[in-house]
Amino acid sequence: MDKLPRHRPTRHFEKQQRLLIDCELNVCPHCGAELKPRHSRHMRKNVQTLKGPVWVTGKSKKCVNPECSHTGEYYYASGVCLISLPFSTYGLDVLAYIGWRHEHEHKQMGEIQSELNGRGVLVNNRNVGKLYRQFLALLGALQEPTKRKLEETVRQHGGGDLGYGCSAAGRLWEFAVCVV
Repeated sequence: MDKLPRHRPTRHFEKQQRLLIDCELNVCPHCGAELKPRHSRHMRKNVQTLKGPVWVTGKSKKCVNPECSHTGEYYYASGVCLISLPFSTYGLDVLAYIGWRHEHEHKQMGEIQSELNGRGVLVNNRNVGKLYRQFLALLGALQEPTKRKLEETVRQHGGGDLGYGCSAAGRLWEFAVCVV
């Protein structure tokens, strides 16, 4: 295997699918006035999926009603989050693939990297580990029984409220649980 340069390579994908995702809202949730499309896109990026690279563009809208309490507020296309996480150029299907191969088939990160590279997803070993940690964070956030057990434990010990937080420090999504 040839060693790649240490700097981040510029990736050019030929014959990639293009997705233009509009904001799902048509009316302002605060005043009911029609939202106007903005000319700029709030997000544009190449996303590598298991089906091939995709150019994803998200369009936003804004409320232009002068009587609205949220005049000028922007509403973004949330559909882009169904394809990839914010600040990530890998699809959610790639995260699920990495998580499944590591958790259920007990594959090492290097093996998963080789498999993904063989399927046309350009990724290095370090990013496979990062994507696996993002998979674990998403998986942990989806578990409702865990949240209920924690809330019950807090109540049993006379604690206050259970707080959940999320930060994007270093572009690694971290979920924290604390008893207040």
